[in-house]
Amino acid sequence: MLKSELSKKIKRDNITSFPELGINYWGINKVATSTLVNHFVLLTGKHINVQVSSGQKGKSLSKTRAVSKEIAYTNGLINLGVVRHPEERFESCYRHFKFPKDDVQAVGGKKANFDPAWTADDFLDHIERVFLAGRIGNKHYSKQTWYIPEPGRLDHIIKLERLTEDWPFVFPSPQFVSNPTTKVWNLKYNKEKLHEIYQCDFDTFGY
Repeated sequence: MLKSELSKKIKRDNITSFPELGINYWGINKVATSTLVNHFVLLTGKHINVQVSSGQKGKSLSKTRAVSKEIAYTNGLINLGVVRHPEERFESCYRHFKFPKDDVQAVGGKKANFDPAWTADDFLDHIERVFLAGRIGNKHYSKQTWYIPEPGRLDHIIKLERLTEDWPFVFPSPQFVSNPTTKVWNLKYNKEKLHEIYQCDFDTFGY
């Protein structure tokens, strides 16, 4: 039994219902969730100036839309999940904490007990210790299978890398990106260890 159960914030807030679009979106942190939620909010008719607004604007406007998985399974809407290659997600999370672009990202690193002096391997070792202790860890690096525990019950699970090609809806896929992070080229770390830690994500989502 995990010490940090998903009955808390991840389970409560990661599913957002958009009846106007006919979907429940199962968001995963560090999988373009801000971009997607902003996009869905715009499609409902709300105005967000994406040039100046934080990527969190859409999330703040859609807080009242959060539903439980039980409601998502039974409210008659299409259930959509988007997943990301575990290596890309880990690297994005590391950049997010190591090189925060704004105060929101800086706070995220502090909440995750991230040490700015850490290398990518140091961070991976930290994640391993957290998981071995039976905790789900910070939402930015929690396993994607903990956000989507029953993938077979969702109507669509799209890989972020193929978002445009595999988009299944008549309304358009997002055309902008929010919450950019500093790119670190050729980031070196123990990928074999990452594969072991996130094996369930690799297996479940076909990576």
